[in-house]
Amino acid sequence: MVTSMIISCVAFLLIIVGCSTEKNTFINRTYHSTTAKYNGYFNAKELIRIGLKEFRQNAREDYNEILPIELYPNEEEVVNLYPVVDTAISKCQKVISKHSMPTASKPSRKKTEHANWIDQNWIIIGRANYIRRDYDKALTTFEYIRKFYVNRPSTYTGQLWEAKTLIQLENYAEATRTIQKIEKRKTLVRNVEENNSKRKKSKKSSEDKSPELPKNFDFEFAKVKAMLALAKEDHKEAIKQLEEALEKAKQKEDKARLSFILGQLYQAKGDPKAREYYTQSIKKNAPFEMSFNAKINRSVVSNLADDEMIEELKKLAKEERYLEFRDQIYFAMSKVELNRQQRDMGKYYLSRSVFYSLNNPRQKGVSYEKLGDLTFEEKNYVSAQKYYDSSAQVIPETYFNAEVIKMKADKLADLVEHINIVSYEDSVQMIAQLSETDRKDFVKDVIKQLKEEEKKRKEREAIRAEQLRKLQQTYAEQNQKPGNKWYFSNPKAMQEGIEDFKRIWGQRENEDYWRLSNKPLRIVSDVLENDSVSIDSNLVAKNPEDISVEDLTVDDLMPNIPLSDSMLNASNERLLASLYNSGMIYKEQLDEEAMGAIQFQRVIDHDVEDEHNVLSAFQLYKINENKGNSDVYKRYILNNYPNSDYANYLRDPDFFIKKKERDALALKEYLRSVKRFEQGLYYPVILKADRVIDNEPENLFRKEYFLLKAMAMGQVNRDKTSLLPVLEQVIQEYPETDVAERANELIKLIKEGVPVFEEFDKGESELFSYDSKEFYVLIFLNERQNSNASGGNVSNFNREFFGRSDLRSLSQLYGKDLSFILIKPFNTAPAAKDYMRDFKNARRYVANMKENEMFLISKENFKIMMQQQKLEEYRVFVKNNYE
Repeated sequence: MVTSMIISCVAFLLIIVGCSTEKNTFINRTYHSTTAKYNGYFNAKELIRIGLKEFRQNAREDYNEILPIELYPNEEEVVNLYPVVDTAISKCQKVISKHSMPTASKPSRKKTEHANWIDQNWIIIGRANYIRRDYDKALTTFEYIRKFYVNRPSTYTGQLWEAKTLIQLENYAEATRTIQKIEKRKTLVRNVEENNSKRKKSKKSSEDKSPELPKNFDFEFAKVKAMLALAKEDHKEAIKQLEEALEKAKQKEDKARLSFILGQLYQAKGDPKAREYYTQSIKKNAPFEMSFNAKINRSVVSNLADDEMIEELKKLAKEERYLEFRDQIYFAMSKVELNRQQRDMGKYYLSRSVFYSLNNPRQKGVSYEKLGDLTFEEKNYVSAQKYYDSSAQVIPETYFNAEVIKMKADKLADLVEHINIVSYEDSVQMIAQLSETDRKDFVKDVIKQLKEEEKKRKEREAIRAEQLRKLQQTYAEQNQKPGNKWYFSNPKAMQEGIEDFKRIWGQRENEDYWRLSNKPLRIVSDVLENDSVSIDSNLVAKNPEDISVEDLTVDDLMPNIPLSDSMLNASNERLLASLYNSGMIYKEQLDEEAMGAIQFQRVIDHDVEDEHNVLSAFQLYKINENKGNSDVYKRYILNNYPNSDYANYLRDPDFFIKKKERDALALKEYLRSVKRFEQGLYYPVILKADRVIDNEPENLFRKEYFLLKAMAMGQVNRDKTSLLPVLEQVIQEYPETDVAERANELIKLIKEGVPVFEEFDKGESELFSYDSKEFYVLIFLNERQNSNASGGNVSNFNREFFGRSDLRSLSQLYGKDLSFILIKPFNTAPAAKDYMRDFKNARRYVANMKENEMFLISKENFKIMMQQQKLEEYRVFVKNNYE
C-alpha cells in the first residue's frame, strides 16, 4: 500500500515537472510531444479524415469533365464542413499554445522547437484552411512550416502544400518555381541517401544537413506536378506525372481515381489506351458511379466493332444496378450510332436518354441539345428550336454551353413563330375559299380528326405516365438501401421538393403545358397534303382556354376564318409579313439563301398589294445578283414601284450612300430649327417648317416639323385654334406614330382647355430623403441561408477586404421571416456602392450570397423603413435614386 502511494506520488511529481514548456528535458519533451500527437494532431486528423470521407461519399462529380486529382468541396459545399475544419483548427491551436517548447506568443519569433508533433499540428491547421478555401491563411501557414522546420521532414510537406495552394490561387508561375525548388531538394536528398548507401553507413554523412523525405513523398509530389499541368491544360505533362503517381500509389482508391483520370486524358486524345486505364480503375474497386462511368467510357473508346460496343452498352442498360444511369448509357449508344452515320438510330437513343433522365438535368439537357443540333443540320429549324428550348429549360447554368443553347432557342423562336403564322393564315384562307357547305363539312372533319388525335394523345400520355411511374418505383426500390441518399427514396427531400414546386408554381394538375396559364389547344401539327390543313389554336375561339377538344363545335371554329374583306386583308398582312420576316431570318441569321428565296417568292406570288412585295423583290434581286437571273426582279421593282428607294438604288447604286448623307443633313437642319425655337425665333422656325412640309416629302423629319410648327405658332398666336389644321394634318398623314399621339394631346388641350390644377400627392415618395451623413448596406438572405453562418462570412469578408474601414455587421429580421445582414457605417453613398461592387465580385467568404438582393440605405431611411414596414416603398426609392 505504501509502495503504491509512493509510486503515485512520484508519477504525480513527474507530471508536474513535465508540464513545464521552458525546460528542455527528456520528461518535458516526452510529455508535450505525446500530448501534441494525440490531443491535437491525431484527433484533428481524424476529424478531417471522417469529414472528407463523408463529403466524398455523398459528392456527385461531373464525369463529363476531367476529374480533379483530389476531391475537395467547392464554395457552396464547404459550408457544411466548417464545423469540422474549425474544430480541427481550434484543437491544434490549443495544443500549439500549451505544448510548444519553448512557448512563444508569436511563433514567428521562435528560433527552435524541442517538442515533436508540433509541426504536424501546424500542417493540420494549414490543411484545414486549405479545405476551408481560406487559401491566403493556408499559404501563410505552409510558408511558416517550410521556413521554421527546416530540419524536419515537415518542411517538405509544407512546401508541397504551398505549391497546391498557389495552384488554387491560380498563381501558376510561383507554383512552378516552388515545384522546381522541391525538385532540387529532392534530388539532393536522394543523392546523399545513395552515397550513404554505397558507403554502407548507418548514419548520414556530416555534410548532409537535409532531413529525410516523408513517406509517400514521391507519390504526393507527382500528384502536385500533375495538378499544375492540368491547371495549365498541359495534358501531355499531366499524363506523364499521373502515370508516375500511379506507380507510387499504395491505396486502391488512389489507384482507381488516377487510372480514371488517365483514361479521360487518353480519351480526349483519341488514344485507345484509355480503355486500359478505365479497366484498371474498375479493377481497383472504384466507387460505384466512377466504375459505371469507366464502363461507359471504356465501351465508347474501345477498339471493338460498333455492333460489339452497342451490345456491351445494352448489357449495362439491362443491369438493374445501373437503372439510374440509363440516360447516360443511351447517350453513349447514340454517340456510337452517330459515329457510324446511323442518324435515325442515334436520334432514337437520344430520345431514350431524355426519357430516362429523371434526376440528371445535365444529361437531359445535353441529349436535347444534341437532338437540336441534329435537326438543325437537317434544316428542320422548327423541331430544332423546340429541342433547344427544352434543353435551355433543364440544363444547369454551370454547363459550359448553357448560354449558347439559350441563344439558339431564342434565335429560332422568331422563325418558329413566323412559320406558325404562315401555316395558320394559309389554312384559314384556304377554308375561307370553300363554299359554305364544304366549309362546314371540312370543319366537321377537322373536329373529328381533333378528337381522334386527342384520344390517341391521352393514350400515349397514359402509357408514358405508367412507364414513368414504374420507372420511379423501380428507382425508389433500388435505392431504398442503407446509406443511399437518392432523391426518390428520401420522403423528406421529396416533400421539400413538392413544397418548393407549390411555392413557385402553385397547385397544378398533372397535365401537359402545366407551366402555362392559357394552355394551347393542339389541333393538327403540320400542314397536311391533299386538301387538308393545320388549324392554329387561335382559330378555336376568342377564349380557346375555355374550350376542350371534346366540347368543340363547328361554331367554335368559325369566328376567326377570314370571310369578310377586312378580315382577309388583315390575314394577308400577317401572312406576307411573316413570310418576309421568316425569309430574312433564313437569309441573314441562318445563311440559308435558298430557303429565304422560297419565302420571298411566295410573297410576290401571293399577288396582293403589300409593302413587303417590293422588300421581297429586292431581296430576291440581291440573292440572284451574281447568278445572272436577277433582271426579272429588277424589272418587277422598276415597273411596279418606280418611286421607291429600291428603284432609285437600281438606277443609281450610290443612292443609299447619298440618302444617308441627305438624312444627316436633314438631322442637322432639324436640330438647328429646334435650337431656334428654344431661342424664341418662332417665325424663322415656322418658315423653315413650311418649306420642308411643302417641298421635301422625303425629308426624314417631316412629321416632326409639323409638331415644331404647331408649337411655334402657339407661341405667336393668341387664338390656339389656328394650330388645329396643322395638328390634324400630321395625324392624317402619319397616324399611329409618336408625333400623332402628341398632336392628339395638344388638340384635346385646345378643345377642352387645361384641367383644373390639383395638388400632386407625393404619397410615399416623401417618406425617404436622399442626403445623409451615414449609410448602411443591407443584404437579404434567402430561406436556405443561415443568418449566423452568413453573418460570420460577411464579418470575415469585412475583416480581410475592408479591415481599415472598421465595418460592423449585424443579423436582423424584417417582419417575421425575412432575414438580412446590416453592414455599417459608410460615410457616403458612393462608398457603400463600392462595397456592394466588391462584395458581388468576391470569390471568398460570400460567394453563395453574390446573387442576393442588396441595396444601400441611409441611417434615417433605415429607421423609417423598419418602423413603418415600408420595404417595398423603399425598393422603389432605391430604383429611382440609386440605380
